[in-house]
Amino acid sequence: METISDNDLLKELKTGESKSYRLLYKFYFPSVASYIKQNNGNIEDAEDIFQEAIMVLFQKVKEPQFVLTSSLKTYLYAISKNLWLKKLRDTRIKIIDDEQSLSDYKKEVTFLETESENLREEKLENWLQKITSHCQNIIRALFFYEVPMQHLMVKMGWKNPHSASNQKHKCIQQIKKVKEDEA
Repeated sequence: METISDNDLLKELKTGESKSYRLLYKFYFPSVASYIKQNNGNIEDAEDIFQEAIMVLFQKVKEPQFVLTSSLKTYLYAISKNLWLKKLRDTRIKIIDDEQSLSDYKKEVTFLETESENLREEKLENWLQKITSHCQNIIRALFFYEVPMQHLMVKMGWKNPHSASNQKHKCIQQIKKVKEDEA
């Protein structure tokens, strides 16, 4: 089994040795992948995060004042963990934004209910006509026919709840843009 000290590996990273990157993956990726999979991620997420962590490490190694104060494994793991937690926070914020958009959308519909029924339906239909047919189907299913997201996810062939949430968010954004353009 090939081994190399942290200092030697850092020296190779500074010179751009491709062997050093292979060693990083070989020795340090498994623990990062394990952490991410245990925390709502998958192997693709782990690969993306580890690649970002290596880029951070590479930038740090190039700085003249950089001093490694822990093992390289601990350092890369900490960077990866922080990147993953940030991604989870950002995803949570995006979900909250989606819920806020939904709330805003419902408020707009409530306001429109005070107008005549024909005018409300005409306005909603007008907005829907100006978005993609894909989004029209999603908006109608979720908000008019109240199809559960899990059911819609299966029907639309989305591979996970995150993809479904992204689709819903994109469609809500289309409606918001149309509404703002009319204002």
